[in-house]
Amino acid sequence: MGACKRHASKFVFIVALLVAACAAADDALLHGTIMASPAEPGARGDWRYEMRVTWDNNSPFALSHFNLKLDDGTNCTEGDIRSYLMWGSPAGEAHGFEVNGSIYFDAVLEMNGDPSLDISVPLIKYEPNDMGDVRPGPSGTGVFVFWSDLPPWPIDRPNLLLSEKFGQEHSFGVMDGVFPALPCNPIATTRESWGTVKVGYGR
Repeated sequence: MGACKRHASKFVFIVALLVAACAAADDALLHGTIMASPAEPGARGDWRYEMRVTWDNNSPFALSHFNLKLDDGTNCTEGDIRSYLMWGSPAGEAHGFEVNGSIYFDAVLEMNGDPSLDISVPLIKYEPNDMGDVRPGPSGTGVFVFWSDLPPWPIDRPNLLLSEKFGQEHSFGVMDGVFPALPCNPIATTRESWGTVKVGYGR
């Protein structure tokens, strides 16, 4: 009986460690900003969107991938999103702090979210590909580009639209700036602010 209790206690301890390891890392930093400008003639869309993301995991674990979550209340279908958002391959380039060389990322629309982070709503997943000679480190910054025929709208704050996975840990971060004004409104936006944006972009 005593042996059973010891095994049970050991099992509970291991489960507790696993839960702690998979928990969100409170000291990790993740932040992004999306800016928009009229696209050059012949581009994939009328507007060019540039997303800048910075991560610092405060741990030895390197970035595995990060996500741009589309709002929980979205009414967008996969067809809607693919009609209005376009990106190339690679979709972006990053540099790790204290690491020489470029890291290239592909973007994939995941309508079912990211089960590894317990996210079940549509998102765009950015994952390093094999084009570069280096891999992401625990900290870095990247620029990711996409296009749309739709003009920009300010993104509501506060939000936790960004997420990343590193090792068995993860973190969430705020996205600032603008996002294409999709009719199904995938990312929460402050539409009454459109007048200010329109003046700023001269369209």
